[in-house]
Amino acid sequence: LSFTQKKEYARGVYKLFDQKTSKAEIMSTEVNPSISPNTITVTWRLSGKVNIGPGLTIKPYICYSDFTVDEQTGLITFQEDRFDIPQWDILLSALFPFLIGKVTSAPAPEVEARDVSMPNVRALQQKSKAGKGESPLDKILQLFGGK
Repeated sequence: LSFTQKKEYARGVYKLFDQKTSKAEIMSTEVNPSISPNTITVTWRLSGKVNIGPGLTIKPYICYSDFTVDEQTGLITFQEDRFDIPQWDILLSALFPFLIGKVTSAPAPEVEARDVSMPNVRALQQKSKAGKGESPLDKILQLFGGK
């Protein structure tokens, strides 16, 4: 995507989701070699309202975003999202919330609070300057416990 296309996509997402009520909570971020050696998967819990009609509440559900990283540049070259429930379940639950847990699946569980230790980015930079010759991808994957 070009910069302009990314900007338009971001604006569309911003307009679609009610910014006061919508949440995207990160549950986990990990290197995912089951998809490819250069893939990072972010697992999110999404919830809130969408700006459709009078505003529809969406029940919490899980989204898996798979990011493929270019080994040479360290840039994301591909993103694909997967959901833990079918899209029809999300829509039906928003239109008819009384069906949640009866006809449609139950809401995704709450995300537990956790302490996350941040990676030492300076140490990675110093290691790189010391002539280790690591690719940008290696540096990124180190942040997530890979390679």
